[in-house]
Amino acid sequence: MISKKNPILQRLLSKLTKASVGNKYAIAVSGGTDSVAMLFLIREWCRMKHKQFCVFHVDHSMRNTSSADAEWVKQLCQEHNIEFFSRKATKEDLENNRNLGSEGWARNFRYSSFASMLKESKADVIVTGHNSEDQAETILMRMMRGSSWKGIQGIKSQITLNFENTELKMWRPILNITRLELSNFLKSIKQEWREDETNQTDLYLRNKIRHKLMPMLEDIYKGSVSHIIALGADASQLQKDLHKRALKYIKTFFNQEKNQIMVAKKPETSLRREVIRVWLKNNGLENSINRSLIERIDDLWLIKNNGRAVKYANFEILRHKKYLWLRIWEN
Repeated sequence: MISKKNPILQRLLSKLTKASVGNKYAIAVSGGTDSVAMLFLIREWCRMKHKQFCVFHVDHSMRNTSSADAEWVKQLCQEHNIEFFSRKATKEDLENNRNLGSEGWARNFRYSSFASMLKESKADVIVTGHNSEDQAETILMRMMRGSSWKGIQGIKSQITLNFENTELKMWRPILNITRLELSNFLKSIKQEWREDETNQTDLYLRNKIRHKLMPMLEDIYKGSVSHIIALGADASQLQKDLHKRALKYIKTFFNQEKNQIMVAKKPETSLRREVIRVWLKNNGLENSINRSLIERIDDLWLIKNNGRAVKYANFEILRHKKYLWLRIWEN
């Protein structure tokens, strides 16, 4: 039992993000600093709020030490009498969806595992350990890849995903807490953790940003990381307003029967492009959305040339008089 008088505990509890609504919280624990610290923070939060909780662990079988990590997390839960659920990737799992790349496959397997463990555990919310540096890294990665306002807002503290006909309600409670604060908290309660050796390699873009770019930014200008996070928060507020205005525009100028948007009006660029993004998403084309595509469609909006079109994968956008018309081809 952690002492309620622990000053670090009380400070970090006050920094948790607003929780997703639920009765039972499934805490995703890998064994690393962030997730182990989060486990003990959320355990205390659940006791304060009279909520149930359990632990989820996903073993992707992509590292030689992954089985040892899974066993370590299982023993940790046994020591503290915490309900434990786990999934381990088989050879068959590893062969499936390899066309997604290793990171895409790992993400799909993780969500698939979460979906099955939610059913087994009867939990409502999955709690994941993204911290403040993760937030800054994500914003930088998206900026480098050419993100819009939507991407620059970074990681949301709450999100709901639909995966394999299962609703995954996610809560990221430690987005306002640094890695140093989390490790200091674990030291204060004399709790060990596991180190993931892949975090030390620079094979992945995120690790390159973590180990090279972020320290350089802090060295050049102290406080850079916190300023990047603040920019993400500002972008989030702008995106919310922009999205509301886009929905209002679509409600007013969208012909649902013909899947057409009236483009005789020319609102500011940011609103036009958000209207286009929402329109594509509403037609199930979210995976096709990128900056280049939206810019090309926006050009159709601005130039009054009938018959011009933007073709992409299994759909096209055509300009006809005062309208943009979306046509999706059958597979």
